[in-house]
Amino acid sequence: MKHAGATEIGNVVVELDDRIAVAAKQYAHDKIAPLARYAPEPAEFAHVRLIQAGPRAIAAHVNLDVNGTQVVAKAEAPTFTEAVDAVHDQLRSLLVKMHN
Repeated sequence: MKHAGATEIGNVVVELDDRIAVAAKQYAHDKIAPLARYAPEPAEFAHVRLIQAGPRAIAAHVNLDVNGTQVVAKAEAPTFTEAVDAVHDQLRSLLVKMHN
């Protein structure tokens, strides 16, 4: 599988709901930035949003720009790490499929 050559997304913006632990910001950045290696074209920007979706649920929403094409993933999980891991897996799968 060929990729665009970048190993990281250069601009990853992470927004947190006030009720989400500050540690989620670095965790989300560290999981999403390396997805550039799976993109078929340059992935210059990612917007990650983590919100409290309920008393026991965190929602993660990621919008990734791959050379002008928007790639979106959403997930809910009991913890921010699980939610970020789930959107990471979705995005990786979507980016790999873009090669075909």
